[in-house]
Amino acid sequence: MRLHSKPNQLAEYIRQSIRSGTLATPLPGMRPWSQQLGVSRRTLNTALQILEREGLLTLLPRGARLNPDAVGKAPTNTNAPRRVRWLIDGTYRHNLHTHHITFDLLHERLRVRGIELKSEICTPVRLREIARQAANRNELLLLGSLPAAYQRLFAETGKPALVIGEVCAGLALPYVNTDQAGAVRHATFRLLRQGRTQLKLVHVKSAAAGMRSAQAAFRAACTEWTKSPVNSQLIATELDLTSLLNSMRRVTTQIKPCMGILVLSPVPVGMVVTALLQHGIKVPQQAEVVALLHSAQSTLLYPPPPAYAWPMTAVVREITRASEHFFATGALAPGGKLLTAEMVKV
Repeated sequence: MRLHSKPNQLAEYIRQSIRSGTLATPLPGMRPWSQQLGVSRRTLNTALQILEREGLLTLLPRGARLNPDAVGKAPTNTNAPRRVRWLIDGTYRHNLHTHHITFDLLHERLRVRGIELKSEICTPVRLREIARQAANRNELLLLGSLPAAYQRLFAETGKPALVIGEVCAGLALPYVNTDQAGAVRHATFRLLRQGRTQLKLVHVKSAAAGMRSAQAAFRAACTEWTKSPVNSQLIATELDLTSLLNSMRRVTTQIKPCMGILVLSPVPVGMVVTALLQHGIKVPQQAEVVALLHSAQSTLLYPPPPAYAWPMTAVVREITRASEHFFATGALAPGGKLLTAEMVKV
């Protein structure tokens, strides 16, 4: 299937939006519209010129106007769709709202490029079933936080797959990953430099390679700190309500002066802070909470905790680039991209 240029892909997306009635007058201005679509104003203007020649709209000095008969015309594009399938480990089904924000942004970025995005919460049986299916040249798989056994399964079948997260040892799958271990290490040393030598890392119970690396980074940082003794604890939890409540009881026990608590996504940081306050523990005076790889919405607390924000926009950008490369060449570029989680100042 021939890969169209970005202006043509964008024109097709806008064309379908007009004909379905999801895009109507008044149209957005050129600057906010291009930012919303994640393209340059030049690309947007070229796409609108294509649609103007088709009679769907009229370009104006600072924008565009839909022509009265534009809505409802039958679409003419019959090309088979290119599809990206995001396979999500069922372990995270209790916290899927963290995926929805990313999914919506990625869905929009891919649609303007003529690429569909589908997601599926998978059980182990379903993952094995998908791995056995014949490869589809018009389909790219995104493997989200899958344990090592399933990463190996997809690598052995040779199906085109891009890992979102850390690739397990011995595999050469392409990936887009956030430096989770680096964020844990940096946050641990930050708390230790502040004299908080009683540390707890609260994380989801998972066999994923990235989770093991995060735990190892926490242990290593505590071991390397030689200026004073460090009392460290790992608290693993499932994401169902009963497990979270039981874990919060563990978090709030044995709170001592100079306590620091690192909360690694997808464990809800708001629940940790609420549990501490409910037990009369002052935050951040008695216990400072650090949010690791959470979305901006999940850290809307008062006072706001120090946070190493998950770089959602950068992750979406890299997945989009990898998808475009795959559908243009038929193969994924080797290696991957490791993205830094920047600390949000408070």
